Amino acid sequence: MPSSPAPGTPENPASTSGIGRFEARSALGWLAVLLGAVPFLLLWLLVQRSWSPLSALDGDVAAGLNSVVSGSPLVVGALRAVTDLGGTGTAVLLLVLATLFLLIRGQRRLAAFVATTGLGLAVLGPLTKAIVDRARPVVDSPVVETPSNASFPSGHAMTALVTWGVLLLLTLPAVRRSVRPWLVAGTVLLVVAVGFTRLALGVHFVSDVLAGWALGAGWLAVTTATFRGWQHRLGVDPDEPLDPLDVDPGEEPHLASAAGRDGSRARSVSLRLLAAAAAVFAVITALGLVATAVLTDTWLGRFDRGVVRWFVEVRDDGLTTAMEWVSVLSGTRAVIGVGLALAVLGVAVAARWRPAIFVAVTLVGEVALYFLSAQVVSRMRPAVADLTSGLPSAASWPSGHAAAAAALYGAAAALVIAYHGSRWRWAVLALPLLLAPAIGVSRIYVAAHYPTDVLAGLLLGGSWVCTCARVLLPRPGHGPRAGIEPTVGRTHDAPVVAHR
Repeated sequence: MPSSPAPGTPENPASTSGIGRFEARSALGWLAVLLGAVPFLLLWLLVQRSWSPLSALDGDVAAGLNSVVSGSPLVVGALRAVTDLGGTGTAVLLLVLATLFLLIRGQRRLAAFVATTGLGLAVLGPLTKAIVDRARPVVDSPVVETPSNASFPSGHAMTALVTWGVLLLLTLPAVRRSVRPWLVAGTVLLVVAVGFTRLALGVHFVSDVLAGWALGAGWLAVTTATFRGWQHRLGVDPDEPLDPLDVDPGEEPHLASAAGRDGSRARSVSLRLLAAAAAVFAVITALGLVATAVLTDTWLGRFDRGVVRWFVEVRDDGLTTAMEWVSVLSGTRAVIGVGLALAVLGVAVAARWRPAIFVAVTLVGEVALYFLSAQVVSRMRPAVADLTSGLPSAASWPSGHAAAAAALYGAAAALVIAYHGSRWRWAVLALPLLLAPAIGVSRIYVAAHYPTDVLAGLLLGGSWVCTCARVLLPRPGHGPRAGIEPTVGRTHDAPVVAHR
């Protein structure tokens, strides 16, 4: 009797071995497609016919939730934050990072799955909205500005399900079985929460959200079933019942190799960082107290005020727009997005957790140092017409945007210098050296800060990122992907596991 091929070995094209298993899996995939498509089509039909029970439910929920949340700015702010987890920007960031991560690791089939699912999502949602052309709810107290005829289905509900669903499918085979139920529950909770925020903000009906979930589930089922069939034709036959994608054993998208644990070294690193943070805080705070209490009426104080007044005098619409765009480069969204990208791509290149730890410590430490120093110094912002809103008045020293820019783009440069072996790697220093001062100038232009505030922010962010790079990263050009392994004294990471 001929022996069957080993798992992972392409089968003879003429062989029918495993065909029943393939048909069963394909049937389950298309059943999942129907479970998503049928509810969506049914909801579409009921909406088109204005079925009275559904119409009543839609109107009552939209009006009721809007009346509850519209009077609380805090609740509205929290809902906006959660709803962004299903927004287009979040989806693009996460899916692009996932695709790049997989490509860097050489997992092209999984990268194709993620990219195809994301591109289909980008087309399917807007196309369906344009076809249905349903008006959004009309509520007493609107809290979000949205297009009037883009209600069915909910793009956020659909995007959240597909985006976080893709990440869940990629993650499940790569984690311990005991963790998987928690990942599934967390993903479901997040998707439901995003759908709820669309109702509470008064921008969608219940039927919109349900339709978004149904259409998203149908599209994710299509791409998943297609990918499973592709894997089968390539001979993949993993013995893993909880792997929705049938990923080849050893091809799971693990983030990084397990790091060796050295408690004494971890304590030493932590103490060095704490000591450095205390020193940076002391210097920045002392300079701020001197600038506000002693130097206000000196040439330095007059210089500060004169520069701010000069920028006010040269303002025009075009320059204001340009400065606002530059300022956004170190805003909260930019710091989160770029920081996440640095962490994910750093881990992908190094196959170790060290880059992610470096980015997290750098950004969190910068925020903490800025906040503490601003609270102690409590310097008032320039007393001129500013172009900002919602900023605390007594938090001028140091400039948070300048500090964040120096830390963020300095971290990007530090990672390239540490993990890239080219002699041209030092050219990347142009990124923080050009961007951070430009962002600082934009903060003076909008009258959010004095020049000395900006200089203090640059000093804070620059000194802190240099300290973190010195303590947490390998020597320049000595990262594992630069062709030279770090020396024993510099790292305790486990050897890199090769991925196909």
